[in-house]
Amino acid sequence: MRDEYSGAGIYLENSGAQQSYSLGSYATVFQAEVFAILMTAHREDVRNCAEERIFICSDSQAVLRAVSSPRTRSILVQECGDALESLAGQREVELVWVPGHMGIPGNERADQLARLGLGQPCQGPEPILGITRGSIRAILSKWAYQRLGMSWRMNTGCRQAHDFLDGPDKSRTVGLLNLGRRNLNQMVGILTGHCRLRRHLYLIGIEESPLCSKCGEGEDTPTHFLGQCVAFGRPRHKVFGTGELQKRKS
Repeated sequence: MRDEYSGAGIYLENSGAQQSYSLGSYATVFQAEVFAILMTAHREDVRNCAEERIFICSDSQAVLRAVSSPRTRSILVQECGDALESLAGQREVELVWVPGHMGIPGNERADQLARLGLGQPCQGPEPILGITRGSIRAILSKWAYQRLGMSWRMNTGCRQAHDFLDGPDKSRTVGLLNLGRRNLNQMVGILTGHCRLRRHLYLIGIEESPLCSKCGEGEDTPTHFLGQCVAFGRPRHKVFGTGELQKRKS
């Protein structure tokens, strides 16, 4: 389930009528905008108004293009288009784009009503407007990301990698993938311990001892090399303000 909630608002400038709708936690902003136009087209005070021309305003150009298009794969957009076509059989209907957040009174009031809808209880089971493909992908991606983090924390292996990583991190992933091939290779070696330090070389039979050749006080691992070896205490203090870096707490 998404953490955000959606709402829609309608404001009729000629009569001052207004309405807020709570659309739950699955509706997208696009769906909320389409829903607002759909509800406007269905209103009796709109269909029976005295004006011959009806202007329906929205600050979403994408929505206006979608409901004006003869083709769509969205049931909601199709329903909205049908409602507008029915209304156009009685009145001249014009869809008007207005720039958002520019102080236009009617649009600002509609935005306020939409925000008001966020705090109202949903009138029915969710999802109110169905779930878009994009929302499904986002929900599955979030679920998989959480499961991956849980699996990593429960994993008792990968000891050296656990010294540096507390779980999956998308921003860290992007940063690593933006490194050059050589730097990325070195970083992977540090994170996994599979690099040219003595402990790894000892495990694969190249070195006779896993101990650090600089200080001889501990196994030559990335954690020791980067944070604990006394031979590098001075440059470490110059960069980090301390001569020894502590392991990340689990």
